[in-house]
Order: sequence, then structure tokens, then C-alpha cells
Amino acid sequence: MKKSFFFSFLASILLLTSCKSLVTDIDIPYEDRLVVQCFISPQDTLLEVSVTQTAPVIGTIVDGAERYPNILNANVVLTDGQKSVTIPYKTLQLPSSYDADGEYIFTARSRYYLSAKNLPIVAGKTYTVKVSAPGFQSVEGSCVIPTKVVAEKDISSIQTTVTGTAGRGGGGGGGATITYPSIEVRFRDIVGEESFYSIGQFFYQKGTYLDAAGAKKLRVNWTTKYEYIADRGQENQTLIAQAFDLRSFNNFSSFGGGGNGGGGPNGSGGPQGGGTTTTVTVTDRYNEIYVANTDRAYYLYNTAIDKIRKANGNPFAEPVLTYTNIKNGLGVMAGYNQSRIVVKVN
Repeated sequence: MKKSFFFSFLASILLLTSCKSLVTDIDIPYEDRLVVQCFISPQDTLLEVSVTQTAPVIGTIVDGAERYPNILNANVVLTDGQKSVTIPYKTLQLPSSYDADGEYIFTARSRYYLSAKNLPIVAGKTYTVKVSAPGFQSVEGSCVIPTKVVAEKDISSIQTTVTGTAGRGGGGGGGATITYPSIEVRFRDIVGEESFYSIGQFFYQKGTYLDAAGAKKLRVNWTTKYEYIADRGQENQTLIAQAFDLRSFNNFSSFGGGGNGGGGPNGSGGPQGGGTTTTVTVTDRYNEIYVANTDRAYYLYNTAIDKIRKANGNPFAEPVLTYTNIKNGLGVMAGYNQSRIVVKVN
């Protein structure tokens, strides 16, 4: 905050005192700091910590992933106060999505990883992550894992039918009118405490088709939605997530051969998704719903990131101050405790 205020104040003075020359050599003190991101829950099977570094907003700016490179030689320790584990840096092949034929797509992901069996995450406990690396000041952050979860019986999914224009994001629907499902998630607020929630929905549509050789194949397309809700002002009530618009995954029995995003009016990509149209018999459509009771840090950090993402580079968007609870650095250490249900989509 001091840096931002100083820069604004200095800029105002320069504008008031000189309109004839452009100042290009303002020297604002800058120090590289570690940026740590760690989310943990009792449902974890894999502990994951991201360690990068800050990047200046003036001077030479590198675009893409190189702007925030992983710190490869950090010492990352996670502790519950009684037991500590060192988390090593690894590159793992992790499932990231499905291909058009329903097979997992594995993507190489490099982070600090360790099996949760080495330090199980327990509700109610306090965990601290400590990170040090050559050339940086050591940092740490702590969180308490929420003890309560929203019971599965207190989560419901209400499906409605909506009529609208086919396609979304270049779906190639040509303005055709279609009927498609919209899903609304409701759940009971946890009684007697301030609560923050993360609601994740993962919609899958499965179908079968015959390839050129007459063999039966499986096809899958899918989409996701996330939302963050605080119970302030609606304590002990039923909370309602925004409707999940499934316009791009409608009742047509054909979607494109080019992958998850393809498919005439059904997909979110261009016509046919770069492939050929394949007639598919839809066999299954279902929605996985995750409702997580999160700590305050998780909510504040993710709502800030969500606002930045929605601004989508808009230069006129209101600046967002990203939440951090990492001492001597930036980032977040946060915990959550979640429930999951699966519902059939008609």
C-alpha cells in the first residue's frame, strides 16, 4: 500500500509542476519477494504448494508464464505443530481434462508435491507452511482447517428448462432457438458461525458413436463453474448459487469431432470444432457439485482473483487489491472442508 500511495502522490506532483517534460526515470524501491499459494483440506490426497516470485509492474516486463517462474530451489516445510514434512519440487503428469473420446488428458505440472499420507490434514488443526530460498526473505503462512461441513443431505440441485439462442462463444448455432437445462444449487448455511463457501460444479455429457470402421466409441464434453459465497446477512438460511447455464450443452444428439469445445451449436468452439460432425447418441449427463466450507483467507483471496479474471484486461476496471496472509511475502495459505454430491441432468 505504501508503494502504491507514494507512486500516486508523486505522479500528482509531477503533473502539477511540469507539463513540458516527460519523466521516465522514476526510481521506486523494489525487492523480489516469494509468492506462496497453498490450499489444504481433509479430502486431500496430494499436498501441493506453489512457490513463485513477485514481478515489477514497471521496467522490462516479461509476458506469459516466464513472468512468474517457479522457484526451483526452495525449502518448503509444512507443519501441524507436532509433525513437520519437507515437500519436494516435482513434475507430475496429472489429469487435467478429458479428450473427445472420454480419455483423460494428462498435463505435466511442476510444483512442490507430497502425498497427504505423510501429513494427513485434520479438521480443527492449525497448519503452517514455511518457505525459504536463496536470495529471498523467508516467508510463512498459517491456517485453521474448518471443522464443520455442509451435510450432503443439505445440498440440493434444482434443474429448470430455459429457452434461448443456441451456442455460446462462437458455437455456430446461427441464432437458432433451443431449450437447454439450467442448474441451481442450494444448501443450508452452517448454523452458529460466520461461514464462507466455495461452490464448484462439473458438468459431463457422455455419448456413443460409430467411427469410420463401425466400432463404437465414447465421446465426452464437459464444462465447469465456480462461485464464492459468504453468509453475512443470510445466516442460518438456505443459500443459493447462481444458475449454471448449460446452453452450450443442449439436447441435440450431435456434437463436433474436434474435441471438448467443438460441435456446431453444442460446443463452445467454432463450427465442428475443427473436425467433422459425428452423430452421437447421448447416454449420460450428470453434474458433480462440491460445496466447501472455507476459511476467511480462502474466500478473500479467491474472490479477489475472480474479480481480476472477470475484468479480462479491461483498462477501465476498478483496481483489485489481492488478499495475502503470507508473512514477509505474498500469496495465501488457506484451508477448506468439503462435501460432494452427483446429480443426473435431464
